[in-house]
Amino acid sequence: MKWMEKIEQMYDQFTAREQKILVSMVLVVLGFVFFMFAFFISDAFDERRERIRTLHEAVTLLQKNRNLVQESRQAQATLELKAVQKPPMLQGHLDQIAKQFELSLNFTPQKPKDLGENQEYQVESVELKLHDAPIKNLMQFLDQIERGNYIMMITDIKLTTRRGQPDRMDPVLIVSSYYKRSAEELKALHDKAAESDKSKDKADMKESTKTTKDDL
Repeated sequence: MKWMEKIEQMYDQFTAREQKILVSMVLVVLGFVFFMFAFFISDAFDERRERIRTLHEAVTLLQKNRNLVQESRQAQATLELKAVQKPPMLQGHLDQIAKQFELSLNFTPQKPKDLGENQEYQVESVELKLHDAPIKNLMQFLDQIERGNYIMMITDIKLTTRRGQPDRMDPVLIVSSYYKRSAEELKALHDKAAESDKSKDKADMKESTKTTKDDL
Protein backbone atom coordinates (compact mmCIF):
# COMPACT_ATOMS: atom_id res chain seq x y z
CA MET A 1 0.00 0.00 0.00
CA LYS A 2 2.98 2.32 -0.55
CA TRP A 3 1.11 4.24 -3.23
CA MET A 4 -1.63 5.09 -0.74
CA GLU A 5 0.98 6.42 1.70
CA LYS A 6 2.53 8.52 -1.07
CA ILE A 7 -0.87 9.97 -1.94
CA GLU A 8 -1.49 10.80 1.74
CA GLN A 9 1.91 12.47 2.02
CA MET A 10 1.28 14.53 -1.11
CA TYR A 11 -2.17 15.46 0.15
CA ASP A 12 -0.77 16.55 3.55
CA GLN A 13 1.72 18.84 1.80
CA PHE A 14 -1.14 20.82 0.21
CA THR A 15 -2.63 23.82 1.93
CA ALA A 16 -6.20 23.66 3.20
CA ARG A 17 -7.41 25.63 0.15
CA GLU A 18 -5.53 23.33 -2.26
CA GLN A 19 -6.94 20.29 -0.48
CA LYS A 20 -10.50 21.60 -0.94
CA ILE A 21 -9.85 22.29 -4.64
CA LEU A 22 -8.38 18.82 -5.11
CA VAL A 23 -11.32 17.13 -3.37
CA SER A 24 -13.74 19.19 -5.46
CA MET A 25 -11.97 18.18 -8.69
CA VAL A 26 -12.02 14.51 -7.69
CA LEU A 27 -15.74 14.73 -6.90
CA VAL A 28 -16.42 16.46 -10.24
CA VAL A 29 -14.49 13.78 -12.15
CA LEU A 30 -16.29 11.00 -10.29
CA GLY A 31 -19.63 12.70 -10.91
CA PHE A 32 -18.85 13.07 -14.62
CA VAL A 33 -17.79 9.41 -14.89
CA PHE A 34 -20.94 8.31 -13.09
CA PHE A 35 -23.10 10.50 -15.32
CA MET A 36 -21.53 9.14 -18.53
CA PHE A 37 -21.86 5.58 -17.29
CA ALA A 38 -25.52 6.13 -16.43
CA PHE A 39 -26.10 7.85 -19.81
CA PHE A 40 -24.65 5.00 -21.86
CA ILE A 41 -26.45 2.37 -19.80
CA SER A 42 -29.72 4.27 -20.18
CA ASP A 43 -29.15 4.69 -23.93
CA ALA A 44 -28.50 0.97 -24.33
CA PHE A 45 -31.68 0.15 -22.42
CA ASP A 46 -33.66 2.66 -24.49
CA GLU A 47 -32.38 1.09 -27.70
CA ARG A 48 -33.31 -2.38 -26.51
CA ARG A 49 -36.69 -1.13 -25.32
CA GLU A 50 -37.29 0.40 -28.79
CA ARG A 51 -36.37 -2.87 -30.48
CA ILE A 52 -38.78 -4.78 -28.26
CA ARG A 53 -41.53 -2.23 -28.94
CA THR A 54 -40.98 -2.43 -32.72
CA LEU A 55 -40.98 -6.23 -32.60
CA HIS A 56 -44.14 -6.22 -30.51
CA GLU A 57 -45.87 -3.89 -32.99
CA ALA A 58 -44.80 -6.11 -35.90
CA VAL A 59 -46.14 -9.22 -34.17
CA THR A 60 -49.39 -7.43 -33.29
CA LEU A 61 -49.80 -6.22 -36.88
CA LEU A 62 -49.10 -9.70 -38.21
CA GLN A 63 -51.69 -11.19 -35.87
CA LYS A 64 -54.27 -8.59 -36.90
CA ASN A 65 -53.59 -9.14 -40.60
CA ARG A 66 -53.18 -12.90 -40.42
CA ASN A 67 -56.37 -13.47 -42.38
CA LEU A 68 -55.38 -10.89 -45.00
CA VAL A 69 -51.94 -12.46 -45.37
CA GLN A 70 -53.51 -15.88 -45.76
CA GLU A 71 -55.98 -14.56 -48.33
CA SER A 72 -53.16 -12.86 -50.22
CA ARG A 73 -51.18 -16.10 -50.32
CA GLN A 74 -54.22 -18.01 -51.52
CA ALA A 75 -54.91 -15.39 -54.19
CA GLN A 76 -51.29 -15.59 -55.34
CA ALA A 77 -51.47 -19.38 -55.50
CA THR A 78 -54.75 -19.20 -57.44
CA LEU A 79 -53.21 -16.69 -59.84
CA GLU A 80 -50.22 -18.97 -60.42
CA LEU A 81 -52.56 -21.88 -61.16
CA LYS A 82 -54.61 -19.78 -63.57
CA ALA A 83 -51.51 -18.45 -65.32
CA VAL A 84 -50.50 -21.90 -66.58
CA GLN A 85 -53.97 -22.59 -68.01
CA LYS A 86 -54.12 -21.66 -71.68
CA PRO A 87 -57.00 -19.23 -72.27
CA PRO A 88 -59.45 -19.69 -75.16
CA MET A 89 -59.22 -17.66 -78.36
CA LEU A 90 -60.31 -14.17 -77.43
CA GLN A 91 -62.62 -13.28 -80.31
CA GLY A 92 -64.68 -16.47 -80.27
CA HIS A 93 -64.84 -16.60 -76.47
CA LEU A 94 -65.92 -12.97 -76.08
CA ASP A 95 -68.45 -13.24 -78.88
CA GLN A 96 -70.00 -16.24 -77.15
CA ILE A 97 -70.29 -14.34 -73.85
CA ALA A 98 -71.72 -11.27 -75.59
CA LYS A 99 -74.51 -13.35 -77.15
CA GLN A 100 -75.60 -14.45 -73.66
CA PHE A 101 -76.36 -10.81 -72.82
CA GLU A 102 -77.65 -9.81 -76.28
CA LEU A 103 -74.67 -7.59 -77.07
CA SER A 104 -73.01 -7.03 -80.44
CA LEU A 105 -69.22 -6.61 -80.61
CA ASN A 106 -66.82 -5.09 -83.13
CA PHE A 107 -63.33 -6.59 -82.80
CA THR A 108 -59.94 -5.04 -83.51
CA PRO A 109 -57.11 -7.50 -82.70
CA GLN A 110 -54.02 -6.03 -81.03
CA LYS A 111 -50.43 -7.10 -81.58
CA PRO A 112 -49.47 -9.96 -79.20
CA LYS A 113 -46.80 -9.18 -76.60
CA ASP A 114 -44.35 -11.15 -74.50
CA LEU A 115 -43.75 -10.13 -70.90
CA GLY A 116 -41.11 -11.13 -68.40
CA GLU A 117 -37.33 -11.24 -68.47
CA ASN A 118 -37.39 -14.51 -70.41
CA GLN A 119 -40.63 -13.81 -72.29
CA GLU A 120 -42.40 -16.35 -70.10
CA TYR A 121 -45.78 -14.60 -70.34
CA GLN A 122 -47.72 -14.45 -73.59
CA VAL A 123 -50.25 -11.61 -73.78
CA GLU A 124 -52.96 -11.41 -76.41
CA SER A 125 -55.36 -8.46 -76.56
CA VAL A 126 -58.36 -7.32 -78.54
CA GLU A 127 -60.22 -4.02 -78.68
CA LEU A 128 -63.99 -4.24 -78.35
CA LYS A 129 -66.48 -1.60 -79.43
CA LEU A 130 -70.10 -1.91 -78.37
CA HIS A 131 -72.98 0.16 -79.68
CA ASP A 132 -76.10 1.07 -77.72
CA ALA A 133 -75.39 -1.38 -74.88
CA PRO A 134 -77.76 -1.45 -71.87
CA ILE A 135 -75.81 -0.76 -68.67
CA LYS A 136 -77.14 -3.85 -66.88
CA ASN A 137 -76.18 -6.18 -69.73
CA LEU A 138 -72.81 -4.47 -70.07
CA MET A 139 -71.98 -4.91 -66.37
CA GLN A 140 -72.90 -8.59 -66.54
CA PHE A 141 -70.77 -8.99 -69.65
CA LEU A 142 -67.75 -7.32 -68.01
CA ASP A 143 -68.13 -9.46 -64.90
CA GLN A 144 -68.34 -12.66 -66.93
CA ILE A 145 -65.16 -11.87 -68.88
CA GLU A 146 -62.91 -12.17 -65.82
CA ARG A 147 -64.39 -15.45 -64.63
CA GLY A 148 -62.78 -18.75 -65.50
CA ASN A 149 -59.79 -20.95 -64.73
CA TYR A 150 -57.45 -18.76 -66.80
CA ILE A 151 -56.28 -15.15 -66.63
CA MET A 152 -58.42 -12.86 -68.75
CA MET A 153 -59.11 -9.28 -67.74
CA ILE A 154 -60.21 -5.86 -68.90
CA THR A 155 -57.07 -3.73 -69.14
CA ASP A 156 -58.64 -0.53 -70.44
CA ILE A 157 -62.16 0.86 -70.77
CA LYS A 158 -63.80 4.06 -72.01
CA LEU A 159 -67.48 4.59 -71.29
CA THR A 160 -69.63 7.03 -73.26
CA THR A 161 -73.25 7.54 -72.25
CA ARG A 162 -75.70 8.03 -75.10
CA ARG A 163 -77.34 11.44 -75.22
CA GLY A 164 -80.83 11.33 -73.76
CA GLN A 165 -80.38 7.65 -72.81
CA PRO A 166 -78.44 7.51 -69.51
CA ASP A 167 -79.06 3.76 -69.16
CA ARG A 168 -77.36 2.92 -72.47
CA MET A 169 -73.70 3.27 -73.45
CA ASP A 170 -71.20 3.08 -76.32
CA PRO A 171 -68.15 1.58 -74.55
CA VAL A 172 -64.70 0.82 -75.94
CA LEU A 173 -62.56 -1.63 -74.00
CA ILE A 174 -59.40 -3.69 -74.25
CA VAL A 175 -59.53 -7.30 -73.09
CA SER A 176 -56.26 -9.18 -72.55
CA SER A 177 -55.45 -12.80 -71.81
CA TYR A 178 -52.26 -13.92 -70.06
CA TYR A 179 -50.57 -17.28 -70.37
CA LYS A 180 -47.39 -18.47 -68.66
CA ARG A 181 -45.42 -20.63 -71.04
CA SER A 182 -44.07 -23.97 -69.87
CA ALA A 183 -40.33 -24.71 -69.84
CA GLU A 184 -40.68 -26.70 -73.07
CA GLU A 185 -42.56 -23.87 -74.79
CA LEU A 186 -39.96 -21.33 -73.66
CA LYS A 187 -37.14 -23.50 -75.01
CA ALA A 188 -38.92 -23.89 -78.35
CA LEU A 189 -39.54 -20.13 -78.50
CA HIS A 190 -35.90 -19.29 -77.79
CA ASP A 191 -34.64 -21.93 -80.24
CA LYS A 192 -36.90 -20.50 -82.93
CA ALA A 193 -35.64 -16.98 -82.23
CA ALA A 194 -32.01 -18.16 -82.35
CA GLU A 195 -32.64 -19.97 -85.66
CA SER A 196 -34.29 -16.85 -87.06
CA ASP A 197 -31.28 -14.75 -86.05
CA LYS A 198 -28.92 -17.22 -87.75
CA SER A 199 -30.95 -17.13 -90.96
CA LYS A 200 -30.97 -13.35 -90.89
CA ASP A 201 -27.19 -13.24 -90.38
CA LYS A 202 -26.68 -15.61 -93.33
CA ALA A 203 -28.94 -13.51 -95.54
CA ASP A 204 -27.07 -10.34 -94.55
CA MET A 205 -23.74 -12.03 -95.26
CA LYS A 206 -24.90 -13.16 -98.72
CA GLU A 207 -26.17 -9.67 -99.49
CA SER A 208 -22.88 -8.17 -98.34
CA THR A 209 -20.86 -10.64 -100.47
CA LYS A 210 -23.04 -9.93 -103.50
CA THR A 211 -22.60 -6.18 -103.06
CA THR A 212 -18.82 -6.60 -102.80
CA LYS A 213 -18.69 -8.67 -106.01
CA ASP A 214 -20.82 -6.13 -107.85
CA ASP A 215 -18.47 -3.37 -106.75
CA LEU A 216 -15.49 -5.32 -108.07
